[in-house]
Amino acid sequence: MAEKPYKTSRDIFRGALILSAAAIIVKILSAAYRIPYQNVAGDIGFYIYQQVYPFYGVALTLSTLGFPVVISKLIAERGSSENDYTIKDILSTALVVLGSIGLLLFVALFLGADWIAGIMRDPELSGLLKIIAFSYLLMPFSSVLRGFFQGKNDMIPTAGSQVAEQSIRVVTILVLSTLFVHMGYSLYDVGKGAVFGSITGGISGLVLLFAFVLLRREWKLFKPMGVKRPHFIRISRSLIFQGFAFCVTGLILILFQFVDSLHLYSLLRGSGMGEGEAKGWKGVYDRGQPLLQLGTVVANSFALALVPVISGFVRDRNDQEILGKVRLVLRVSATIGLAAAVGLMATMRPVNYMLFTDSKGTVTLAIYSISILFTSLIMAKAAVIQCLGHSVAPVIITLIGVGSKWLLDLALIPRYHIAGAACATVLAFFIMTILFYIVVKVHIKKPLFEKRHLHIILGSTACMGLAVLLFNEAFRWVMPPEESRMLATFQALGGVGMGAVIFLFMIIRTGLFTEEELALIPAGLKVKRLIKKKNRGTENVDE
Repeated sequence: MAEKPYKTSRDIFRGALILSAAAIIVKILSAAYRIPYQNVAGDIGFYIYQQVYPFYGVALTLSTLGFPVVISKLIAERGSSENDYTIKDILSTALVVLGSIGLLLFVALFLGADWIAGIMRDPELSGLLKIIAFSYLLMPFSSVLRGFFQGKNDMIPTAGSQVAEQSIRVVTILVLSTLFVHMGYSLYDVGKGAVFGSITGGISGLVLLFAFVLLRREWKLFKPMGVKRPHFIRISRSLIFQGFAFCVTGLILILFQFVDSLHLYSLLRGSGMGEGEAKGWKGVYDRGQPLLQLGTVVANSFALALVPVISGFVRDRNDQEILGKVRLVLRVSATIGLAAAVGLMATMRPVNYMLFTDSKGTVTLAIYSISILFTSLIMAKAAVIQCLGHSVAPVIITLIGVGSKWLLDLALIPRYHIAGAACATVLAFFIMTILFYIVVKVHIKKPLFEKRHLHIILGSTACMGLAVLLFNEAFRWVMPPEESRMLATFQALGGVGMGAVIFLFMIIRTGLFTEEELALIPAGLKVKRLIKKKNRGTENVDE
């Protein structure tokens, strides 16, 4: 009898595995391509691209996270006494409402591109913004199709379209940017080639979704039809309010990038930097974005993969299991987030040189790396709060965080430049982490972390960090002092690999996760076998 809830959790978890795997691939692609792009376009070229990326990031989040989730939820809940509309009602209403939103956002961005570029104090960004505007015309169709398939619990079309969209986008970015640089085009033209990837990627994902509609013989559901006014109003209200609420947590990192895009460059100019110098240092600061994404992708994916498990116990009102799984989500996020942050800080100099061709901004990027811990916890807590049925709190906390980031930038950047921007980001994320913790604590009403687990996490991280620092010192003592990208690569990979092995060994030996908990985590079953070997060895010693 004791194994029944456990098997149920495994079944629910496996149902979300396809989307989780797709999310990991998409996030890795989204972060990884920025490194070769920076190598091709340089810091100023990277600055140009990163200035306009948040506008595409919003369109991507709306079409992959916010609206599809609400549409799938409406489809899953149809037929009840309160929701007596049909799938056709939902799809027809969604196409009208999202089509209107997409068209409105397209017009606003396309016509307002010159004004936005003026706020950024870089008029040449206008052309890039106009290209990105077309992404909002694709967003309604992708959202509706993904939401439809997810509502029917058919995750392959959604996962496939997301991976296809990101893959084609990355290929377009790298091919066109390399070609344009070799042909002698300006860096702004190189940036236009890069943002054109948002169009080719979006079209590719949409074509694949339409192909699944034909293969699944579902095209009849997408014929236009009239919808009763009460149904239209009710569905529209859910789409608009719930859709944007679901998007907020996915937009946290992008909103912080928005703040930096709108005024970091202008604040650097106001502090006395020249145009080229300010653009270059903004590009150096933007190196932190792929590092943050890669650092949080594992923790966030593990945490989000456990969300369906929590949702199942919320439906069953099993408070004991809810507490256990919430603690597991937070423990996973804290463990991986802290280890990634400390490990990256300890190896930042060689990592910076290995990835970005020089060691500019190493101190700033080391400060920025602290964000990995806080964002890992923020994403996990926000997902838990939404599972518990509270969607307003994440919106309010996100607005507070973005406001804090804006004010802290104004206070710190004029004096400390990009290091001030990094400190502002870390402090704003810290404020959000505390607020999210308070909200979760109010609803759970039990300790969220056990002291023994905290001691294990902190002790293992400290040992790992100390070992990596000693490795770096030994490496610098043995190797010649001249800077070399090849040596930096050996040092970075050696330090990261050694740190990972030490950290995993310590958390396994100290029993931070039980076998049942590891079985709910991707790749946890492999770690589970290591625990069994360790236990057998311990039993033999006792005998």
